[in-house]
Amino acid sequence: MQNIEKIEEVSSMTTYRVKNPQKVYDVLTKLNLESRYFVVLINGKKVEPSDFVEKDDEILILPRIAGG
Repeated sequence: MQNIEKIEEVSSMTTYRVKNPQKVYDVLTKLNLESRYFVVLINGKKVEPSDFVEKDDEILILPRIAGG
């Protein structure tokens, strides 16, 4: 994954940085993650899988939490 650099991993949260612009969906696919199971923040802002990540953006990937 030469275009995606892991910056930090704490518990179930992982932060990455991309080297080339690409869709959030494509980043998740390259990491073998299904978008329906994760929430993604770009530079601290929640985004959708169809949104673009720009060069040097920081991406935080969190598992979705459901419960009652």
